[in-house]
Amino acid sequence: MKVGVLMVILATAIVASAMIRRAIRRHRRIRRLVRAEETVALAVSDGRISTATGQALLQHLEGLRRECTDGGEG
Repeated sequence: MKVGVLMVILATAIVASAMIRRAIRRHRRIRRLVRAEETVALAVSDGRISTATGQALLQHLEGLRRECTDGGEG
């Protein structure tokens, strides 16, 4: 009986740990994407990259961020 209870607790802890790790990874990815969007916007405003290239990069980064927030992790 005690072994069964310990196994249930252990399994629950493992599942909870996996869920927490996934949430942390998603948060970090989104934070990196937002930072990249800010960097590209700054580079466009400084003239380091062209407006067309900057807009394409921003659209791509926005799509990646949307995919991460929708839960589409790959």
